[in-house]
Amino acid sequence: MQALKNHNFEGKNKDELLNSALKQLNASLDEVFYDVKEKTTGSLFKTKKFYLTIILKEDLVDYIKFYLKEIIELMGLKTEFEIQKRENYIKVNMISNDSSILIGKNGRTMLALQTLLKQSIFNNLNFKVNIILDANDYKERKNHKIERLAVKLAKDVRKTGFEIKMDSMNSYERRLVHNALTDFNGVTTISEGEEPNRYVVIKPVEK
Repeated sequence: MQALKNHNFEGKNKDELLNSALKQLNASLDEVFYDVKEKTTGSLFKTKKFYLTIILKEDLVDYIKFYLKEIIELMGLKTEFEIQKRENYIKVNMISNDSSILIGKNGRTMLALQTLLKQSIFNNLNFKVNIILDANDYKERKNHKIERLAVKLAKDVRKTGFEIKMDSMNSYERRLVHNALTDFNGVTTISEGEEPNRYVVIKPVEK
C-alpha cells in the first residue's frame, strides 16, 4: 500500500507555526488540510507547545486514487476518477462501466468504500478529512431526487393543510430535506422517530 505523505511541525506559537510550515511547503492555506494539537509540559513552569500535521491536497488525491484503484481492481472493475478539491472536503466520483457493482444495494458498497478510505486516511494522519464518494453521479442524482420530492410534498401540505410523513432516511438525507424546505413558505419540517427509522415530517404552518 502506498504511504500517505504528510508533514509534521512543532512550535510555541500556533499562527507562526502554520505560516512557517506553509512557507516551507511552498503552499497556500487552500492547498492543504491540517490539524493542530496543543500540549502543556512542565510541572512548576508550564509551557505550551503546538504540534502541526499538514497534508497537501494533491498528495491526498494521489493516495485516494491509489487506494481505491487497488480495491476496485480486486472487484474485477476498471475505474477512472473525477476529483474536486474543495475548502473543507474532497469529492471523488468513480466512473465505471459497471457502476451497479460499485454502488451496491441502496449504495451500501459505495458507503463501505468511503468508510474504509476515511479510516485509512485517519490512521495515517490522526485527524479526519471529509471525503465524499460517488459513483457515476449516483449520489448526486439521488440527492436531487430527494430534494424534488420534498418540494412536491411541501406543495401538497401547503395546499391541503395536512402534514406528511416521509419514508425513513439517514441523517444526511434528512438534512437535505430540511435545507430544501428552509425557505419554503407555509410549511415547516421536523425529524421524528428513532434511528435507523428516523424520518422527516412536513407540517403546515399555523396561520
